[in-house]
Amino acid sequence: MILMPRFILFIVLLCFLGNAGTTHAQSVQENKLPDWLTQNEALTAGILQVPENHDQPDGRKIHIAYAVVKAKEPIAGSYPMIYFSGGPGGETLDEGLIEYLMEHPFRQGRDVILFDQRGIGFSSALPDMSFDSFEILAMDADPEKELALTRKMISDYKLQCEQRQVEPAYYNTQQSARDVGMLFKHLGYAKYNLFGGSYGTRLARVVQDLFPERVHTSVLDSPAPLSGDFLLNRLDSYSLSLSRIFEYCANTPECHKEYPDLKADYFKAIAHLEESPLKVSLRDSIPFVINAQDGVYLIRRLLYQANSREKAPELIHAFLKGSGEVLQDVLDFEYRLTGGLNLTMLLSVEKYENFNPANTPEIIRQAYRQHPLVPVPLGFFDAFYQAGMDWHSGNMPLGERHFQDSEVPSLIFVNRYDPVTPPENGTLFKERLSQGTLLILDEGGHGGGNQDCKDQVIVSFMDHPRQPLEVSCLNLYKE
Repeated sequence: MILMPRFILFIVLLCFLGNAGTTHAQSVQENKLPDWLTQNEALTAGILQVPENHDQPDGRKIHIAYAVVKAKEPIAGSYPMIYFSGGPGGETLDEGLIEYLMEHPFRQGRDVILFDQRGIGFSSALPDMSFDSFEILAMDADPEKELALTRKMISDYKLQCEQRQVEPAYYNTQQSARDVGMLFKHLGYAKYNLFGGSYGTRLARVVQDLFPERVHTSVLDSPAPLSGDFLLNRLDSYSLSLSRIFEYCANTPECHKEYPDLKADYFKAIAHLEESPLKVSLRDSIPFVINAQDGVYLIRRLLYQANSREKAPELIHAFLKGSGEVLQDVLDFEYRLTGGLNLTMLLSVEKYENFNPANTPEIIRQAYRQHPLVPVPLGFFDAFYQAGMDWHSGNMPLGERHFQDSEVPSLIFVNRYDPVTPPENGTLFKERLSQGTLLILDEGGHGGGNQDCKDQVIVSFMDHPRQPLEVSCLNLYKE
């Protein structure tokens, strides 16, 4: 088990980096869970049966696996915290993550509830295309070939779901939120504190809308809207984050001295990869060819990390030089994330609520012309979006892709340099939260920051949501 340092706790919670390739989808159809869940005295674990389609409660059933990490010193009147993982597709019931939470401040005075969302891990997992997708990413494939390979992969997994009589259209946020409502009733607490990370903020917000009477507070770290577009918003957020990296480097003496023309170097690096793809070996055994679209993809992936302002220039220059330790670092990071994410679940959710069927290839080409910082198709995402249009027939109506107004006390964190969920997402979330507090951190990465301070602020907020927050320890962005 790979235990991660505290500075990437958010990524750990988003998608815990366990042994890549381990399959957790074992024995749930027989209502069995592993010994480390069922024989730990600090835990209460179980499996809840729910409808695959809540609109047909007498139809096919699936299972939701959960665990309650009991409070060290229960505080009277404290409601439990329930965690919503990111992705979509990030597993939560992981032995290493639970070991980590055993000593976490969240658990000191309250129970912490973890569950694998439907289609993930121990909860009736969908057949997972994650590593097949990684193999496509690693190939020397131009955008046209990458799209063809992705179409074939998605077609193969669509057939697997049909053979298992699984309907991927029902694996979405709205169905998952109703699973949570049944879990609330099953566990029997009066109220709950919600804590969502990345995609988990979207699920938490829908839960908050459906069951406001059961929600004490809502903590939303790196908010992911319901109204976004899977590809076009990524072009927006990547361009915004990368431009801020360029600005940071130009205005930071140490960075500017080492990389005096970073923006120009970026375009040179992508053009160089387009002409001469870079061949590397991941973990000394996995061949990986970095072409131009992969280069953009890997820069974006590196921007997830807290030290992205320092490492992004290093990666750009590694592409130019054809070598550098940072290449192995970012590829290893990508590989480990692949091991903790069910990509089939991600596609099922996003196809339903973040794909726009009206976005033709020509509309997509026009979008790229509006984003000069993305001079080639965005690796993985472009092909996945176009090929994924045929994954299932479910499409949430565009007019319904928004949250409701909510009076639940809500705390929103977002990082200024986040390449996935930029500060604008926080503003969008806050608009419908009459009791919402938005904290924009002057930090790099997707989540993270001063984690000890954030933990302290979150615990204080859950305990006293209507009192002023002490946030002086946070590195807040001041315009």
